[in-house]
Amino acid sequence: MKRAESELFIPHRSLGVVVGDVAPSIRSTFVGKRSTLSVLCPIDNFIIQYNGKKLRAIGMSDPLNDRVSAVASSSSSVFAAAGTQISVLPFCREITETLDLGVPIAQIMLVGTQLIAIDSNSGIHVIETTSENLQKSLHLEGNSESFEISAICHPSTYLNKIVLGSASGKLRILNIRTGKVIHEFQREFGAKITHLEQTTALDVLAVGLENGEVFLFNVKMDKILGAFRHDTKVTNIAFRDDGESTMVTADANGTIAIWDLEKQELLGKITGIHSNEINCLHFIPGEPIMFSSSLDNSIRLWIFDSADGMPRELIRLEGHSKPCASAKFVSQNEILTAGKDGSIRKYDVTSLTMRQKLGSVGPGKDMKSTVPSNTTTTAVVQNVAEIAFGWQREAAWNNVFCRQVNDTKITTWQTRNNTHGAFHLEHDRFKKKVDFIDASATALAVSSCGNFVFIGYSTGHIDQFNAQSGRHVHSYTSAPPKSSKKNSKNRKSKSSSFINSNGSLQNDAPAADSPITALSVDQLNKELMAVDKDGHIVFWSLATKKPVARMFKSGVQLGISAQCPVNSLVGVVSITETGKEGVVLVDTICHTVARAFETVGPKVNALTFSSDGKWLLVADNQSYIRVFDIVTSQLIDVLLFSKPCVSLSYNETGQYLATVHEGERAIYTWANKEMFAMDCVVRALPPNYVPEWDADDIGMIMIDSDDEDGDDTRSQLGKALREFKKVTIDENLISFSGLPSSRWANLPDLAMIKERNKPTEGVRKVKQAPFFLAAAATLDGFEFEMDEMEGKDQDQESHIAKRELLELESAFSKVLRSANTKQDLLAAFDILRAMNLSGIDFQIRSLNPKTLPIFFRMLLEVLKTKKNFELVQSYAVTALKTHRSIVWSTKNGDDVASPEDEELTEVLEEFYKYEKENWNELEDLFVENMAVVQWIKNALL
Repeated sequence: MKRAESELFIPHRSLGVVVGDVAPSIRSTFVGKRSTLSVLCPIDNFIIQYNGKKLRAIGMSDPLNDRVSAVASSSSSVFAAAGTQISVLPFCREITETLDLGVPIAQIMLVGTQLIAIDSNSGIHVIETTSENLQKSLHLEGNSESFEISAICHPSTYLNKIVLGSASGKLRILNIRTGKVIHEFQREFGAKITHLEQTTALDVLAVGLENGEVFLFNVKMDKILGAFRHDTKVTNIAFRDDGESTMVTADANGTIAIWDLEKQELLGKITGIHSNEINCLHFIPGEPIMFSSSLDNSIRLWIFDSADGMPRELIRLEGHSKPCASAKFVSQNEILTAGKDGSIRKYDVTSLTMRQKLGSVGPGKDMKSTVPSNTTTTAVVQNVAEIAFGWQREAAWNNVFCRQVNDTKITTWQTRNNTHGAFHLEHDRFKKKVDFIDASATALAVSSCGNFVFIGYSTGHIDQFNAQSGRHVHSYTSAPPKSSKKNSKNRKSKSSSFINSNGSLQNDAPAADSPITALSVDQLNKELMAVDKDGHIVFWSLATKKPVARMFKSGVQLGISAQCPVNSLVGVVSITETGKEGVVLVDTICHTVARAFETVGPKVNALTFSSDGKWLLVADNQSYIRVFDIVTSQLIDVLLFSKPCVSLSYNETGQYLATVHEGERAIYTWANKEMFAMDCVVRALPPNYVPEWDADDIGMIMIDSDDEDGDDTRSQLGKALREFKKVTIDENLISFSGLPSSRWANLPDLAMIKERNKPTEGVRKVKQAPFFLAAAATLDGFEFEMDEMEGKDQDQESHIAKRELLELESAFSKVLRSANTKQDLLAAFDILRAMNLSGIDFQIRSLNPKTLPIFFRMLLEVLKTKKNFELVQSYAVTALKTHRSIVWSTKNGDDVASPEDEELTEVLEEFYKYEKENWNELEDLFVENMAVVQWIKNALL
C-alpha cells in the first residue's frame, strides 16, 4: 500500500497477509547433499520466504520498485517481475541486478538458464541468466488480437522449446533459441486455456480450460488421451511422481479434485477448505506431499496417506480471506482483528509467526440445540463492526465482545484461551416484538471492572449484561417503572421483570428517541455516558441507574466516539446540518466540552487517543489521518495513504499504531518515532495543511524532499529542528552526546564483564582425528604426535607473533600520531565515538607510551568544548585504569624522564586543573539548589 512520509510514525510491519494474488514459487536449495524446500510468496512489492516443512516465515526481500506480478526461482537465484523490470535476488533478500524491458510483465518461467518473460502485449522475451548481468537474447513482439498468450509450459526433453496456450483455445510450440514457431496445432479446445502442466509421462501435457474441462493431450501425436471436467474454470493442475498415477486439479471456487489416471475416474473432492481461486498446486518431488495456495489468503500442506487416495491436511497458514474491518490492541504487542469473512484473529506485532484464530462469527454454543441434527447448515458470515475489550477479567471469563452489522446479538470471546464464548448477548425484546425485527446494535462498551457489558441499539434502548453469565441485568429507560421493594425482592431474575405472565414486554421504554451511537464508562465505574444521534449526551449513574447530567446541542448529530485511556476525556464526532463533521472532547467529570476540532475531513471513519492521552488521531474518508495535540489544540501531523483508514488502535505503551484500510486484508503497524528517533518533529501545522503525492514519481513511497527549493512544509520543519539541535544554547553549559548508556557506561569495566561471561566449560576435544594425522590415544581423547624440533619451531614462531603484535599500530593510533591541530584531535575523537564498545576498548588498550599523551590531549580539547561530557569521562577512566603502570611510573636516582613522560605529566595536570575548575562551579550550583529545595520542603505554607 502506498503511503506518504510522516514525522511522527514510520512503517513497522504488515500483518495478516500470508500469500498475495500472484502464484508462489517453490524453490529447492542444496547445501551439500541436503536439500531445503522454501516457498516464495509475492505480496505487494516484496517477497516473503517460508520454510517448506513447517510454513514458518524465514525471510523477507527488500522492497521492489513496483508491485510483483510474477516470480520464478532456481536453486541459486530468485527472479521477480515488478512493473516493467525483472530483478534478481540470489538469497531472496537483496536485489543484485535489474533489467528493464519497457513493457509490463505478466508471466515469467525459468527454463534451464534462460528466463522466459511474457509481457502484457503477449510479447516474448528470452533472457540469459548465466552471465554477470541479465542479457536479453531474444524478443518476439506479440499480438494479443491474433494470439493472446494465456498459459506457458516447457515439456520434458524438449530442448529449447516451449508450448504456448492462447485465449482462443489454440496451442503453439515455439523454439526460444531461434524464435521460430515450430508447430501450431489446428485443434481448438473451444475455450480459453488457463493452465498447462507437464504430466509424469513424456509428450503428454494437461490442458486446463476456462469452461472447467481438463484434457490429457499428447503433443507428439496430436491426440487427446483423456478428458475430465470441473464445474468452473480450472486454475491449476499437479501430478504425483512417487509412483502413484494421481492427478489433482483446482478450480476458481476453491475446490480440489483428485483423479485416478489409470481408471480415469474421480476419487473425491475437497470443498469448503479454500474459499477462493486456487493459484498454485505443487507436489514435493518423490513424496506424497502437496502444497496449495489460494487467493483466500491461505497456504496449506497436504499428505496422501489414506487408503482411499484422498489427502489430509498437515499444516495450515492463513489470514483474513476478506478485507479486515476492525482492529484493537489487547496487550502491549498483541492485536485482535475482525474481518468481513466473520473470523476473529490475534496477531503479535513483534513476530510474523505468532498468529491465532479465535473462531468465526456464528451461532454460539447455546444456539446449537435449536438446529436439528439431521440438517447440515453453515454459520452465517457476519461483518464485525466494533470490538470491545476488557483485560481485568481475562483469566476468569469472556473479555472480548464483538458487535455485528445489522444484528442485535453480541458475540463473546476470550483472549486467554483464544476461544469463542459460550453464549450470545441479546435481549428478549428483539425475539418477542415484531416491531424490532429491523433493529441492530449500534454501540458497545465494557465496564472498567470487566464485569458488565453495555449495549446500545438503533431503537434507542440501552441494556446492561453480566459478562460472566451473559444474563440481562438492567435496561436504562427514560421513564423507569415504579415498583415496591417487596416486589423487587421476589423477582427471580433481573430480566424477568420485563415480561408479563402472558409473555408480553412491559416497562421497556427506550433511553433515547433516536439510535444510540456511542457508549463509554468512566475509569471509576461510576457513570455511563450515552450518546444518541439527535445530539443528546446523557450521563447515567451505575449505582442508582438514573440520569445525573444531560448535554444537548440543537442542529448537531453525534456519531462514533473514542475514550481516552488515561483521563476523563471522550472524543465524539459531531455533524452539523450542512454535513460538516468535527470532533468534540467531552469531559465526563465536569460534563462539559473541553476541546473542539473542526478541520477533521469530510467524513470521520475512525478516531483514537494515544496511550498517554496527549494526541488525538482522526481518520477520514479521503485517506488522511490527522494527529492533533490535545493540550494546544494544534494539528501536528497528517498521514496520507492510498486507501482510507477504517479502524485505528494504539497499544498501551505508545510504541505502535495499528491501522486497517478499506479493501485491505492486511493490518499495518507503525512505530512511534517520538519513542525511537532523536530528531522527531512535533510542531504545529496550519489547520488546513494536507500532504500531496509527488506527481513526477507516483511509485515512490517517500514524498518528502530535502531540496532547498522544495515547498514541503514538513521537510523544512525537520531540517530546521535537526539544525536547531546542533546549536548550543549557551557556551558555558555542559552538554552530553545523546548516545545510549550502553555505548559508554560499561567501558571501564568491560574486561571484568567479559571475564565474568566466559564459558564455564572449555572447548571439548574431537574424539576422532583426521586419518592423515598421527595421533596418540589419551584419557581425554587423543593428542597429535610431534617431535621436539617441531615444538621448538612453534614456540619460536609464537614468540615472534607476540612481538609483532605488540609492535602493531592501529589505524586510530596512526590518526593520533598525525594530529597536529585542534581540528585533527576533534576529528580523531569523532572516529573513536563512532565505534562500538569493544572497538573503543581495543583502541584504548592499543595505545603505547608515545600515543597516550596525544590521547589525553584529545580528551582535553573535547572537554574544553563542553560537549560529549560523559564520553570524555568514560574514555579517561578506561585509559587511566588500563595504562596505570605508565601513568604511575617514577624515576629514581640519576634516571632522566623521557619526553613522553614529561608530556603525559603536563597533559594530565592540565586535564585535572580544568576538570577541578568546572566541577567547583557545578558543585556550588548543586549545593545552592539543594539548599533551596530543602528549605521549600521544610517551609510551613
